[in-house]
Amino acid sequence: MDDRLDQNEWEESLDEGLDMQSCCLGNLVIITNTRGAVRTAKGAYPARYGLYGEIRDREFTFHFNPTGEIRYTRGLSSSWPHPWEWLKRTWGNDWIYYSAGVDKSQGRISEWVGESYLPCLSYESNAIRNLNPYTDPKIAVAFSAWSQVYGTLCTASLEGIPQEIRDFIIRVIQKNDDNALIAQAERLHNIIGGRVSVLPPDTRHVDYEVIPITIQDGCLYRCSFCSVKSGLTFKGRSRDNISAQIKNLKEFYTSNLQNLNAIFIGNHDGLAAGIDSISYTASQAYRDFGFDNHPGGKPSLFLFGSAGSFLNANDNLFETLNNLPYKSYINLGLEAFHGPTLKQIGKPITPTMVQDALFKMIQVNETWANVDVTANFLLGTSLSDDHHHALIDLLSHLPKGSGNRGCVYLSPLIETQHREKVLPMFHEIRKQSVLPTYIYLIQRL
Repeated sequence: MDDRLDQNEWEESLDEGLDMQSCCLGNLVIITNTRGAVRTAKGAYPARYGLYGEIRDREFTFHFNPTGEIRYTRGLSSSWPHPWEWLKRTWGNDWIYYSAGVDKSQGRISEWVGESYLPCLSYESNAIRNLNPYTDPKIAVAFSAWSQVYGTLCTASLEGIPQEIRDFIIRVIQKNDDNALIAQAERLHNIIGGRVSVLPPDTRHVDYEVIPITIQDGCLYRCSFCSVKSGLTFKGRSRDNISAQIKNLKEFYTSNLQNLNAIFIGNHDGLAAGIDSISYTASQAYRDFGFDNHPGGKPSLFLFGSAGSFLNANDNLFETLNNLPYKSYINLGLEAFHGPTLKQIGKPITPTMVQDALFKMIQVNETWANVDVTANFLLGTSLSDDHHHALIDLLSHLPKGSGNRGCVYLSPLIETQHREKVLPMFHEIRKQSVLPTYIYLIQRL
């Protein structure tokens, strides 16, 4: 997959005044107005989208947002682990390493997570393998190399450098001071009312590149097992609050909006906030973020839902979602089809509710083309064999053909003692499930 423009896109960028420019600064090559993929596309590695700047030395390439913040890093020499593996910095100022493969005896990564690369997180999460690429000297050296490049930029004379490239270098210097990056992430979290502790697994379809908008706080259930709950009682946000978020987010992302066309309407049960709040938020975001004429095509909308909020939703809600100018994804936290497990994890629902929600999910996916519903269940060695057998029995006896839309995610509990047993358990369930089944790795923003 090529990050550069094809001929038609190149001509369009010239028409828009986005002429690619490059120059050398010592041993650095600096390039502005590089265009990656225009639309979201599945590839062997996470593609770089939209407009970005690039700085290269002999060993590494560094990519930057239009506003100057570092975004991606990749090694160029044979010492780099794999040419398809990258480091990515999120808007929450976390680094993620995309691995192209680990133990082939456990199947392809695409069978695990639905993509051809495995996100390795730099913070505690529910990883199924004890991988820590950040301690690998081949990868750790990338951070040192970036520090050296940043130091070079800060001390170099910019005399004789073309004005556009000079402006880009100045933005990079200003935006990538450690304190500036921390302050930027804090500003995002302050706008929406706190860090997003977990993104829906379906955001993998846009490489987790979503604009978060909080329309409700807390959760209906506040289950005892949950490591990402806020502890707040469920309460919807006012329209004034939502409008203020969208206004401030537009000012926060500025020119980066051209590279983003997906929103996460949260927090833990956005569906329970109701269709009026969802529709209002989606429509205002569509207008204010410029999604009506976005180069990335049709935008995406992501929501969490609970068994209760989903079962209580009527056809009007799904029809309204279907008619919004988005592809909408609803992810349901069902967790278990085993009564003792539901009691063990403190989730106040019944196996009957779980089964009803799963069958309704299949019906919704068959009825509305622009709505995809997926479901989460727990996986872990601290759960009983009966929990896993009940789940296999449920997923293996769904109507044939149910797997044409939607999927099931299995979320490993955070267990450090027996992670090596989790992946074989996953494969056993995956092979017997009528629905496509993937691992759910908890990513924050």
